[in-house]
Amino acid sequence: MPELKNPAVMKRDLDVDEAQVKSDTIVAATLYLKDLDDAERAFLAICQRIFRRHSGCTSPFEEFFVGLVASVECNYWPTPDGVAHELETFRRDFDDMSVWARRFVEAYPERHSAQQMEAAHV
Repeated sequence: MPELKNPAVMKRDLDVDEAQVKSDTIVAATLYLKDLDDAERAFLAICQRIFRRHSGCTSPFEEFFVGLVASVECNYWPTPDGVAHELETFRRDFDDMSVWARRFVEAYPERHSAQQMEAAHV
């Protein structure tokens, strides 16, 4: 089976924006990795897992989380009203994704069964 590219990387490849690449480089340079304790490394590992799973509205929680972090990066700190608005978007995307996932499995039951069998052997 061909190796699939990380959806977050694919999305970034499609949306390459020179200003964003420059900003990412600057922010990345501020990451201080020396002397991290286990709690800090665990937190960064969880953030990394969320970021790598992010694929837009087809990953509702990841979209919500990455959006909040991105707003902070842009120096726009979340407010309760802003988070409430984003939470409504998360809820809508979550509900929509549940419907679309069921429809996908109904339309392609053989693919779903094959993936379940493959996952059981991992």
